[in-house]
Amino acid sequence: MKLTFPNADLKKLVDDAFAKWPNGHQSLWGQENGQGFWVVGDQGVYLMHNAILPEGEKAFVVYAVECNPETLPFDEWWDTKRATFGGDDGADFIEAEVIFNAASDGCDIEMTFTESEMSILAVMAEGRA
Repeated sequence: MKLTFPNADLKKLVDDAFAKWPNGHQSLWGQENGQGFWVVGDQGVYLMHNAILPEGEKAFVVYAVECNPETLPFDEWWDTKRATFGGDDGADFIEAEVIFNAASDGCDIEMTFTESEMSILAVMAEGRA
């Protein structure tokens, strides 16, 4: 199953990451990976950065077009979330350069999920040649 993260949203995520990373960054599952991003399967599937946020601030997230609980009916995004992350919540670390490069090159991110792996591809955003 393929999920798409639009370039315009990736640019906003990168801007927010640069603004927040001076506060430090969080590890994932006890592993220190440095500054980066997480793909999260929870209420939908979304990308977020791993910066430490000020007290009470909500994380900025970019939902996959195909798995966005804010725009899609429950059954549609829930089925997609289960097909990609299963029934449990989860997260995986993504190197910062992957998101930086896609955002700065005008690309969307496409993630493809199989039963055993996830692959990430930067593709030219629609409307660009």
